[in-house]
Amino acid sequence: MALELVPAIAEFIPRLSVICHEAFSALHDRCGVERDIPAPEVGEMIIGQTVQRPDYTGVMAVLDGEIIGSNFLTFADEVAGVGPITVDPKVQSKGIGRALMQWVIDEARRREIRQVRLFQEALNITSLSLYTALGFDWRDSAVLMQAAPAAEEDPEVRPITGDDLPVIAELSRLAYGFSRAGDAAQLIEFQVPGFLKLRGGKPVAYLFATLFGHAGAETDEDLLGLASQAARHLPPPVAKYICPMARTGLFRKAMAAGHRTGKVLSYMSFGDYTPPTGAHFPSIQC
Repeated sequence: MALELVPAIAEFIPRLSVICHEAFSALHDRCGVERDIPAPEVGEMIIGQTVQRPDYTGVMAVLDGEIIGSNFLTFADEVAGVGPITVDPKVQSKGIGRALMQWVIDEARRREIRQVRLFQEALNITSLSLYTALGFDWRDSAVLMQAAPAAEEDPEVRPITGDDLPVIAELSRLAYGFSRAGDAAQLIEFQVPGFLKLRGGKPVAYLFATLFGHAGAETDEDLLGLASQAARHLPPPVAKYICPMARTGLFRKAMAAGHRTGKVLSYMSFGDYTPPTGAHFPSIQC
């Protein structure tokens, strides 16, 4: 078995997208949960963005000349994020995932990134064990939530534009302890839907859709209200967010607002760690 890790390039997006779909679907079907990536076309939306964004770097795993997996590292902001990591189900449990994760660690060290984070599927005990063995630490549990649409339109909610990046930097520092404006700029560039909540003309919350988006706000109520407003304009598979359990009371408030519980995720980090202290919905990577 000759395994190589080579740079991920646009030419191979279709193959990587199929693997992404098949790998996650095999896990979710085996565990009886809803598929995150129900079709190769959804995988292509994800892989296409990660391969082509300038603030991502990625590798493909090639086994005896055949592409059988990939992994990515985003370095848009101070804290880097991992994934998606996928391995063809036909060749899993052969050390390929370990090699792809070790590449992420080595690449982060090469770039002198001090904080690396990811979300791990709590139902996947194999990856939990692997990430822990490689030096990642469990930090928090989180719940994947389906947002319930608000009954009425909020006139103080509008789409995000590039002019809002300074506001996003401020709100994300309040929520996470570091700016996420770098990632936000790329989300805007790739036309990921984003929403800004005002109160009396002052911005108090932002939200980017999809699990690769994120949100930050002054209060939990602003955060959940904006999620419900965004759900009025998004198809249900996109109107999802990650609710951190360490944010005391946020999950309870989300359920009271009619948002639906999905599955549990584990928040893990490598290197330094500064816990978020404000109202936030993290991305699936960090």
